[in-house]
Amino acid sequence: MHGKRSFLILLVVALGLGGYIFFVESKREPAGDTSAVKKDKVFATDSSKFEEIEVHAVSGETTTLKKNNGLWEIVAPEAMPTDSAEVGGLVSSIESLEVQSVVDENPKSAADFGLDPARFSVAFKAAGDAEPTRLQIGNKTPTGADLYARVDGQPRVFLISGYLEDSFNKTPFKLRDKTILKFERDAADTLTIDRTDSPALGFAKKGSDWRFTKPYDAKADFNLVDGIVGQLYQARMTAMEAADGTKDLKKYGLDKPQATATIGVGSTRATLAIGAAKPEGGLYARDLSRPMVFVVDSTLLDDLKKTPDDLRKKELFEFRSFSAERVEVTLGGQTYVFEKEKAPEPKPGDTAPAAADTWKQTKPAAKDLDQTKVTDLLTTVSNMRAEKFVEKAHASGEDLSFSVTFGDTPATEQMRFRKSGGVVHAIRAGDAGAGVVSTTDYDRVITLLKELTDSK
Repeated sequence: MHGKRSFLILLVVALGLGGYIFFVESKREPAGDTSAVKKDKVFATDSSKFEEIEVHAVSGETTTLKKNNGLWEIVAPEAMPTDSAEVGGLVSSIESLEVQSVVDENPKSAADFGLDPARFSVAFKAAGDAEPTRLQIGNKTPTGADLYARVDGQPRVFLISGYLEDSFNKTPFKLRDKTILKFERDAADTLTIDRTDSPALGFAKKGSDWRFTKPYDAKADFNLVDGIVGQLYQARMTAMEAADGTKDLKKYGLDKPQATATIGVGSTRATLAIGAAKPEGGLYARDLSRPMVFVVDSTLLDDLKKTPDDLRKKELFEFRSFSAERVEVTLGGQTYVFEKEKAPEPKPGDTAPAAADTWKQTKPAAKDLDQTKVTDLLTTVSNMRAEKFVEKAHASGEDLSFSVTFGDTPATEQMRFRKSGGVVHAIRAGDAGAGVVSTTDYDRVITLLKELTDSK
């Protein structure tokens, strides 16, 4: 009986405690959970209706932007196109700005917060507004996590997140378009690089290839040349040096540029000249269609200083052992033809492993081939690269002509190899000079060919 009474007492206490937790504790805000606290917006506004923005930066510079036909333009301190990403970030930051907390509804002195005068400010005018609305921003809090701020005409001082300083403290240069050269990237079809310390380099795009036009005619490395075009397209100014530097080009080393790069798109041209190094870092440069002198990153010059050997295509072939369909080789005056015979398609219900394609010799006489050696031959040839280039190919020597047809949409590649005095040249029809290739690889090719063609 005593045990049953104790159990009932404990049950009543437990039920009471559970009720307290449900009706009281569940209604409290979770301790320390700031994400559950909804913050007020500083402005109840729709940024799509903004027509004008004015930014006063810490530097003292003022930028005025106006929307024209749906696009933002800088109208002061001078007319210029904008950096759409920078302006978009500014507009978004204004619309989404939140009050982290209120410091003082009516402070005696705003100067204590760096708000009289404000360190910097941003104002906007929306459609229908008679006057702009201005956000004044002052000092950072002692911890640096927040910024003191207030809306012009309102005494209340509040906090906004400290990381927003970069979002609002923008100079005219920060907000302007910093594109160096304007051209249609995918339509670029010529590139010329002139340097004071070496002969000019010229390239023309022919189909899917870039070819040298200066100092000779040869196949260029597509990725490297196209990479230079892409780098020039993406390059941005890092600083503005002079709105008009044309009367003092020598000061910037632009009277005799280190390098000049010209991109051609059809009949149009865009040219970048790179001058002397700026003492604080970077290089002076200018787009020859504009008078301004600006600063670019020093790395932009690196690719423009590459030699013809650096930019020439070193891979001799595009095919790979698995993509080759037909091989024709001429060695010692004898021509041999190897062709891939396709395996029959498996029939429905077949459980046996699928048959493999088979290489066979078809000329000068039909015969079977060692499949492993054919694969070894094709792999060795397809991996051959020019180690360097020479102006003139060997006039005589042991000749090997190699032609490969490959791919689903058949293409054919041809190369002539010539060995003289232990040095092997690879000679591509239409290319100036020759590439010097590994003698070891060449000798391996000759050995495999003899083993394949001599076997019964």
